[in-house]
Amino acid sequence: MPQDDAAAMCEARRVETPPRPTRALITGASSGIGAAFAEWYANDGCEVVLVARDAASLNMVAERIRGCGGTCEVIVADLSQRDGVETVVARAGDVDVLVCNAGLTHAASLGASDRDQLDALAYLMSTGVVRLCEALVPTMVRHRRGDVVIVSSIAAFTPMRKAGPYAAAKAHCTSYARSLSLEVRDKGVRVVAVCPGYVRTDLHRRAGLEHLAEKVPAWMWLDTADVVHATVRALRKGRVVVVPGIVYRLVIPFLTSGVAQRIWRRMTRRR
Repeated sequence: MPQDDAAAMCEARRVETPPRPTRALITGASSGIGAAFAEWYANDGCEVVLVARDAASLNMVAERIRGCGGTCEVIVADLSQRDGVETVVARAGDVDVLVCNAGLTHAASLGASDRDQLDALAYLMSTGVVRLCEALVPTMVRHRRGDVVIVSSIAAFTPMRKAGPYAAAKAHCTSYARSLSLEVRDKGVRVVAVCPGYVRTDLHRRAGLEHLAEKVPAWMWLDTADVVHATVRALRKGRVVVVPGIVYRLVIPFLTSGVAQRIWRRMTRRR
């Protein structure tokens, strides 16, 4: 190979390899998946900005990170409300990683959720996610570097009985991630929507769904580290949507069938 061509290829590889991130903002960082992302980025040398509404739990995560030599900032905000999202936008500064993880699990019969509950759910997991990205990603584009991680759910691909608003919010943010990637992937910004199934966190207990820990087979549960590692691999490979866990990737084509839905209802119903 001519020397000039070899030099050009080396230069191209240097351009395509993204620089290491220096400041990561993680929402829903007080526990579970969000805390796992915060600790992963802190261990990678990032300054991390932790966002959640539970100040006590958030500060516990911050103490763990600082105890291991990491640098972090804490923003207490309720991202199910417009004012909470605007607080984060105002205080975020320039970030080159944005992890939109804040969320909740919601299950209720049709008509059983009041308007405020539904509005908060939609803002927390769809509208507010869009607002954060629209406010913070343009700076990444100007700098021609950045990663955007939107934590969605396998519910984005399948109907969910008694959880229509939740499934719709996850489908919305997954679709947004795909569209956002089309707009920014040639400008140095990588986007991924990570869509896990059941993950071992405190989320289900807080939603009153602790019976799922007994009902759902152990082999269907993921650890938070599984979600983080699948996300990191997807970013490196340029994949926009990733489903962690080979089991979930195999069953997605069958989840919408009537048989699968009936089996799932029997498996997860309360005694």
